[in-house]
Amino acid sequence: MSGNHMAHPVLISLTNIDTHIHSKMSLHAYLLLTLLPITKFTHKTTRVHILLKDCLFHQALNVVLSPLKVATEVGVMMSDPIGNLQYCFTSLTSWIADTPEESLISPTDPKALPVTITVSKNFGDPHPHPSHTVEKTLLVIRSACSKSPPKDYKNFLKVIKLLGLNGIVDPV
Repeated sequence: MSGNHMAHPVLISLTNIDTHIHSKMSLHAYLLLTLLPITKFTHKTTRVHILLKDCLFHQALNVVLSPLKVATEVGVMMSDPIGNLQYCFTSLTSWIADTPEESLISPTDPKALPVTITVSKNFGDPHPHPSHTVEKTLLVIRSACSKSPPKDYKNFLKVIKLLGLNGIVDPV
C-alpha cells in the first residue's frame, strides 16, 4: 500500500506534559517532525552501506533539527497557552533510543557503549571505564580523519574500527 516506500518517523514532544498523557498515543502528545528515509545503496561492500546510511542519517537530522539549534543559540519568539509572546530557548533536548540508535547518534561503534569508552568484549569488567565526552569523541574523529580521508571508504572503515567509531565525521 505504500508503493514500496518506507521511512523512519521522528516524533517531537515537550517534557512538561504530564506522564499519564505522554504515555497514551491516542492523546497526541507527540507530533511528527519528519520521516527519515530508509536507504538502499548499490556499493558492493555491506560495511560501506552502513557507513553511508549513518552519514545520511546525520545529514538529514542536521537539516531537520537546524531550527532547534537556532532556538538554542539565539532564542525564538513563541506564544504561550494564552497567546502572549515569550522569548524562548530550547534548554535541553533528548532522544529516546535503544542501544543501536544511541551508537548511531553518538558516533560510536555499535559494539561499543556510547556512554563509556569500552567495547563489547569488556562489558563484564568489574572496574569502571572512562566516560565518553564530546571533547574525547571529537578528538578521536579528527584523529581518524587525519589517518585516512572519509571519502576513501574502505581505508576509513579500517581506521574507525580500530578507534571505536561508526564513521560519522560531523555529528549533529
